[in-house]
Amino acid sequence: MRIIDLDINISFSPCSKFRYLLHPIKRVFVSIIFVCFLLLNTNSLNAQESMIPELSYPFLEKLIYSAKQNYPLMAANLRKVNFANYNLKKAKLSWFDFFTLSAFYSPNTSVTLTNATLTGVQIGLFINFSNIIQKPTLIKQSKEEVAIAQLTADQYAITLETDVKNRYFKYMQTLTVLRVQNQNAIDIEALFKQIKFKYERGEETLENYTKLMIQNADQKQKIIDAESAVLIAKTTLEELVGKKLEEIK
Repeated sequence: MRIIDLDINISFSPCSKFRYLLHPIKRVFVSIIFVCFLLLNTNSLNAQESMIPELSYPFLEKLIYSAKQNYPLMAANLRKVNFANYNLKKAKLSWFDFFTLSAFYSPNTSVTLTNATLTGVQIGLFINFSNIIQKPTLIKQSKEEVAIAQLTADQYAITLETDVKNRYFKYMQTLTVLRVQNQNAIDIEALFKQIKFKYERGEETLENYTKLMIQNADQKQKIIDAESAVLIAKTTLEELVGKKLEEIK
């Protein structure tokens, strides 16, 4: 019996020592595999995340229409066009400005004019030939002012439409980034809880636990930054639209 006991002790002792040496290596190896799997899974999720399907071009057209109706500079340009049209109409209706009609009445006294004595009601018509010559030029100038004002308004309408599109795409981009960061936070939080549980049981190193704790805190800060970017992008878009996005349907 002693010989058998000795054989058993000798045969199993190396295995016990080997398992004892392998135990911390196994823990580190399993942790690395788990972290790599999580990162690959997260990267796969991020790769599939896209803002393109979330874009709504009918909603974008409503934003552009609202901006053209409400943005003050757009209204100012349209008023300049109206003002130029008023000046053109005024120039066209002032063809008779070069005629000056005057009248005077002298019942009791006579008026001498060019060696002639005039009495009673006198009517005079004076013509300013300088105004007659300048009138076509003034009308043409007024037409050019209308054309310039209209072109300026049209150009700004294009610029405003481009700005609305850019700010809308930026807003949608920030929403997508926020969504990705929230998903990453969920994954990192789940991993952190598992690592914390293993660390409290003595199955995980302090170094790995500390790294995950820092990464978890950094991810929370990324969410705050992403939320701030969403609010800023939304505000800049509403500045052009002239309304809250929730009011546009």
